[in-house]
Amino acid sequence: MELFSEAWIDAFRRRLEADVGPDAGDRPWSTSLLFRTTAEGRERSVAMRIDHGRCVSVTSASGADDSLADLVVTAQEDTWQAVLGGDRDPVLALVQGALRVRKGSLLQLLTHQVAARSLLGAAGSVTPRTSREEVGPVRLRGADRPLHPGLTTLPAAAGRGLDHGLFPMRLYHEAKRAGIWDPQAIDLSRDRLDWDGLTSAERHLLLRVAAFFQAGDDSVTRDLLPLLQVISNAGRLEEELYLTSFLFEEAKHVEVFRRFLQEVAPDHGDLRRFETPAYRTVFAEELPTALYALRGDASPRAQIRAAVTYNLVVEGVLAETGYHGYMAVLGSRGILPGMQRAVRLLRRDEGRHIAYGVYLVSRLLRDDPGLWPAVQADLGRLLDPALAVVAEVFEPYDTVPFGLEPEVFSGYALDRFRLYLDRLDRARQVGALIEEGMEPGAGLITAS
Repeated sequence: MELFSEAWIDAFRRRLEADVGPDAGDRPWSTSLLFRTTAEGRERSVAMRIDHGRCVSVTSASGADDSLADLVVTAQEDTWQAVLGGDRDPVLALVQGALRVRKGSLLQLLTHQVAARSLLGAAGSVTPRTSREEVGPVRLRGADRPLHPGLTTLPAAAGRGLDHGLFPMRLYHEAKRAGIWDPQAIDLSRDRLDWDGLTSAERHLLLRVAAFFQAGDDSVTRDLLPLLQVISNAGRLEEELYLTSFLFEEAKHVEVFRRFLQEVAPDHGDLRRFETPAYRTVFAEELPTALYALRGDASPRAQIRAAVTYNLVVEGVLAETGYHGYMAVLGSRGILPGMQRAVRLLRRDEGRHIAYGVYLVSRLLRDDPGLWPAVQADLGRLLDPALAVVAEVFEPYDTVPFGLEPEVFSGYALDRFRLYLDRLDRARQVGALIEEGMEPGAGLITAS
């Protein structure tokens, strides 16, 4: 049955009539969609109309122009076959540009990905599925080795020395050079004066962001320990040395935002009022679950999940997006110079943290290329809650303070997803570690 042919559309329509249409999720969606492909010089399209999350019509649209729909998505036939057949995650295909949004907003489509995935699932049920390896959930099991196996005898590796050319060791040396700064030495006296001169709405937004940073840094400081233990148990001493500096730096980041809340904005009240559903999903569910699973499961699959969640999404997408916006506001207004200095230093630390996460995932992929579907699955699962966290920052405001545009920050976060996904995909294809051609202090992963 040819994709998007009349026969395919009839089968798809019957499938929807069997009440397996798109699930509205928690964001009812009304729009019109056009899916298009071109094969052997011939274009085929299918048009759909969605009303409050339900598909109410499906028709052939071959030869129709883009004005027929609000959203037009195009792809090569093999890409559609892979997406509908279950071999390729549709959200990641959109992020990477294999599925192209020719008309409309990619962010709108991602916002309603629950309904979109359900719609594609129904379409996939009438599309022949190709064989693929399923990526199952992380399963808890006993650790591969006892804790600190080298403590029972003299360490066998003690005589080999350290490999200073390894990327984690280079990160370690860079941390010693650029990461030694004292949060207590940063002058916040001008910041308190600037704070008092802001409007109540401006203070509310900056306090909201600072509360997110403070709670997030508290979380990542606590949650790093299981990964450090896994790396130590594996005997990867150079990586363990770097991770000790990583943990030290996260502790400083906690101190920075605690100082801000105590000295610059002391009348902040109960910060729990800023908690939002997506924020809790990421920081109270996904992050600790992924990291503490390592206590019982040190497998490469579990390490992939931990590094993707911690380094790439929490630090690389959410923290980087927050710092980008925070510095844009403070810099354009010339306010809070102490916090500007602190965040510049903090982002330099975070650049190394993210680089290590990309290195770790690329190392695991080099050793087992079959883990690539796991990387895609974890990024795809976390994309929606991460973008929702960004959107939640701006929800309380009819007019966003400082003239900020929420779509700009959602787009920035999406670009971070693309960056890490493409970087890892390139490393996977050439079978090389991400360290090749990288310098730890060169700002390859994050802005300096």
